[in-house]
Amino acid sequence: MSNTNRGLIELRGQDSIKFLQGQVSCDLHKLSDDKVIRGCHCTPKGRVIFLFSIIAKDNDCLILETHPSIVDTAIASLEKYAVFFKTEITDMSDQTLAVGAKLNSLDRLRAGMADITSETTDQFIPQMLNLDLLDFISFKKGCYTGQEVVARAHYLGAVKRRMYLLALATDSVPASGQTLSNLEGKQLGTIVNAEANEQGQVEALAVLSTSSTEINTVVLDQTEISVELLNLPYELG
Repeated sequence: MSNTNRGLIELRGQDSIKFLQGQVSCDLHKLSDDKVIRGCHCTPKGRVIFLFSIIAKDNDCLILETHPSIVDTAIASLEKYAVFFKTEITDMSDQTLAVGAKLNSLDRLRAGMADITSETTDQFIPQMLNLDLLDFISFKKGCYTGQEVVARAHYLGAVKRRMYLLALATDSVPASGQTLSNLEGKQLGTIVNAEANEQGQVEALAVLSTSSTEINTVVLDQTEISVELLNLPYELG
């Protein structure tokens, strides 16, 4: 993907792959010259700090693409663990590089692929964002930060919140991190990303309780809005 409106982070040095392999959810041993893989970096409690697509630029250089608002947070988080490795972590967002196929924000949303932003970092475990269904997580690689929580949710089937695609009858695009409630004021979930579509309506990815999906009206920013559940291009199971 072109880095238009995207953030780019470079890891350069002989320990870059070794270091990142112990930090992120995907298996970097699957990287090759022409292969893009996706993953996430989590807190020790298994909460997603940021999502990324990654390529190997050469044997000692990795490029991660992520949401631009989260670049500084992502670098700071990685640097906490990088002190004993020969790798330099740099913001390269001002450069033009290709990391995978081009998707605009609405296409990404309709593909059911979340963007974690500065407003939603450290809120969701990976399965709440359906990352286990999108090949962001390797359950066969070794340990990485947050792995115990992610594995427990996977093997015990303890995921009670998932991300859904919604059509909202409004022309006001909600911000990432905004709360969705029912008419009684009970919180139903959280907006992950939202975009205006070609008809001027809003489509949104939202993390909801799996028991709260039979809804046709939500309250967003104190306003009642009609809502329709749209189909994702993959099965939630």
